[in-house]
Amino acid sequence: MRKTAAILLAGMLAAALAACAVQEEGDGLRLWFAASGVQQTAQASQALDTCPFLGEETVPALMEGLLAGPGGDTGLASPIPQGVELAGWSVDGRTAQVELSGPYGELAGIDRTLADACITLTLTQLGGVDAVRILCGGGRGDWRVLRAEDVLFSGAEEEPVDVPATLYFRRVGGDTLGSELRVFRLTEDETPAKAVLEALAAGPEDSGLEALLPPDLAVLSAGLDDGVCYANLSADLLENMPGDRAGQELVVWSIVETLCSLDKVEQVQILVEGQLLERYGGVELPGPLRSTAE
Repeated sequence: MRKTAAILLAGMLAAALAACAVQEEGDGLRLWFAASGVQQTAQASQALDTCPFLGEETVPALMEGLLAGPGGDTGLASPIPQGVELAGWSVDGRTAQVELSGPYGELAGIDRTLADACITLTLTQLGGVDAVRILCGGGRGDWRVLRAEDVLFSGAEEEPVDVPATLYFRRVGGDTLGSELRVFRLTEDETPAKAVLEALAAGPEDSGLEALLPPDLAVLSAGLDDGVCYANLSADLLENMPGDRAGQELVVWSIVETLCSLDKVEQVQILVEGQLLERYGGVELPGPLRSTAE
């Protein structure tokens, strides 16, 4: 875990609280950006900051402002890569959906977390928007749903650390993966990989996604060794296997992509009851697997 992750997510919480204060004061909408040098800062409140927005109070206008960047001597920097364009947008049931062009889909880890947060905190200032669905171009079929209040995952004990992760589930009615950004507040004696896998088995929060793992699946252990995360799961994984190859592949890649979203996880090796899993139905597992997003 990088120290940056804890700094960033603490800053995001401060940002969300600040957003409420700004709106209550009637100062208008703000655009959220990263503070310059955020990865070196030791001050949590410096992780994210805002600048005034003077355009129309609409999704496309706010996104245009974000994609244009902060400009001037604001001390802010955009986490969104240059060249990203807004390919489409809509608002349905208080969820704003934005589709971004290919370069956005190349973001990963903390960089993606920061960019997602800036978009979410900016758009959820609108009166009719409670959540944001972010879709990426480039044929990845990747999307995630975020809410400003989801910045922190409850359940902290003593000396907690905020760990961001992207959980991958099946899209309802389809054979592709969608994702949710979660932030887990963990103590030093908790393993991030185990907590993330347990949340994956528990299922998604978004109604547009559905669980892939058996609900009774037990995570026996999950740890990191030289970049490889070894996920040791109970026999339920095999006993409740999807009958089709497409479903089997989704199960495997939901585990791999989810764990690879954690800091320092480069590959994933799946085990069942302590034994290396070499085949999952019709899917061969020759060894540790890497994220396809890399």
